[in-house]
Amino acid sequence: MSTKPDEKELQLLSPTGGKKHVELSPIHDFAAKLVQPEILPRLKEYVLWQARRRSQQEGMEALPDYAPVSINLDLTTACNYACDHCVDMNILNQKIHYHHENLLRSLELMVEKGLRSVIVIGGGEPTLYRKFQEVIQKMKEWRLQVAIVSNGAGNKRIAEVAPYLEEEDWVRLSLDAGSDEVFQAMHKPRKRITLDEICEWVPKIKAINPRFKIGFSFIITWKGASINDAHIIPNIDEIYLAAERAKKYQFDYIAFKPFLTRADYNNAEIVDLKATQKHFEEVAQKIESEVERAKALETDTFKVYKTTNLKVLLNRSAHTYMQQPRSCHMQFFRQVLSPLGMYNCPVYRNQSHGCLGHKDAYASEENFELTKKKTAQLIEKFDASRECREVTCLYNHANWWMEELIRNPQKLEELEPRPQNPADYFL
Repeated sequence: MSTKPDEKELQLLSPTGGKKHVELSPIHDFAAKLVQPEILPRLKEYVLWQARRRSQQEGMEALPDYAPVSINLDLTTACNYACDHCVDMNILNQKIHYHHENLLRSLELMVEKGLRSVIVIGGGEPTLYRKFQEVIQKMKEWRLQVAIVSNGAGNKRIAEVAPYLEEEDWVRLSLDAGSDEVFQAMHKPRKRITLDEICEWVPKIKAINPRFKIGFSFIITWKGASINDAHIIPNIDEIYLAAERAKKYQFDYIAFKPFLTRADYNNAEIVDLKATQKHFEEVAQKIESEVERAKALETDTFKVYKTTNLKVLLNRSAHTYMQQPRSCHMQFFRQVLSPLGMYNCPVYRNQSHGCLGHKDAYASEENFELTKKKTAQLIEKFDASRECREVTCLYNHANWWMEELIRNPQKLEELEPRPQNPADYFL
């Protein structure tokens, strides 16, 4: 049986009140998203299922009959870059692919079972998938919210799908540099392309369809950080230059986030504070000052963001986001579909202890039932307090909030539907 948290542990976040360790941006306030009118009934079903399960001495009733609300969709493991700071380096360019029709069947069945949003991301570079346009078009026909995270080399294909995207959809380009010199050194594109050539596509895409936002993603790297036994190129001095570039080329925002590496004990994605301990204060102060300089560039149409992971790093509260409950409840509401399989979290993409099934885990009703059983088993057996003890988890506040509801299910009666305009189902 799951270990119950004590009262002190439960004094975390609730959408009806409580303190937050940092101010969560709306895109990371997952508890608030789960009380949107369309999602609240399944939240209540899940909480009551957990409450009943924990009160039983043996046996387990079936998990509520839903697919995830949101998934990360890795269309391919193929990548045309060789980034030195890639946290997924070891799973790229595998000779494993979807059967395209099975992929579409999987998505359609998940839609029937309650899927509401898809973030098309890596693994590899999604625009390299041979039927990229068809997948995006189909998902929009099914009324899904769709986001695309790309390295920018396939912006022509982004432009081709731009007409299908709507206000609540978004595109984010992972660029991590302000100058082409640093971009080339960090990303090592296999086919020559410059940072200017990538950015020049943004006004063209906006001319096709200005309704959705396009973001510039900047992973901050610093001296002493390493991954896969290789030291990476620092870009901390490019923060302001990147913000200038993003504004110049009509990006809607630039988002700064910290570099991630892999934990030795279970390969989880983590911010490696140990490698930076000796000069952490210097690094933190440099990041803070450079991001503040960048924020001076903000206008009504251009924003500069610090992601939640960066905020908790800079305000020294990262340790509180590593204090996970035993049960990760968010694995019921969001999962990862990859050619390599179905996983409970992006942190454990291609890790056996996070595996929910194979790549066709939702391709048929029979597979769906098997995946539901596996999800229920993993919710019971996966010990997030141990497996995620070094992960600054974006779902930390939502998981603790659900812990409180499970322990006190009568509090469900206090929850009121909270519409968002536009609705946001990205988890």
